[in-house]
Amino acid sequence: MKQNIFLLLFLISIGLSAQNATVCNLQKSDASNALKVDQNDLICIAKNSDRPYTVFYTLASWCAPCRMHFPDAVELEKTGKVNLFVVLVESEQDKRLGNAINFIKSTFENVKFGVLKDEIYGTKTGKRNKKIAKEITPTHNEMIADYGKFILVDQGGTVLYVTNWKDYNKDWQNSKKMLENKILPLIK
Repeated sequence: MKQNIFLLLFLISIGLSAQNATVCNLQKSDASNALKVDQNDLICIAKNSDRPYTVFYTLASWCAPCRMHFPDAVELEKTGKVNLFVVLVESEQDKRLGNAINFIKSTFENVKFGVLKDEIYGTKTGKRNKKIAKEITPTHNEMIADYGKFILVDQGGTVLYVTNWKDYNKDWQNSKKMLENKILPLIK
């Protein structure tokens, strides 16, 4: 019985991911199996979500805190109110992108993910990350171009919160505590 439920949930998540890709006109990268995304695509994905909120989690393959906090990003989806979509900040052509995809799939196989578009964000990881952080961070949040951001967007397409390293209050290893203080109150 448990296996049937997991299979059904897996099939639903694949269908919803495919639906978002179609509705938002998302294209696959020629260099990888990832969907290519920009700020407008992220908003479209959130607007077409089957849940009230979408968390976009930025991840770089070499970023130890990104990898450490990734399971907590996945846990947010278990609230039933959040869809998770991982945004890979490495270039579509970057050899490390495959490492990021393998890490995601080996950790949580069914997570939806995409890579920032090279034609909009360029190919230098730091500049790509800074540009998306600048574009998506609302004015009521401090914009810091760090990695491993939790970007909370409601189904209306409003960016409610974008985390940064200061949200951890000097306890950067404890993303659960940060999420309890910054993200979970916004989705209750």
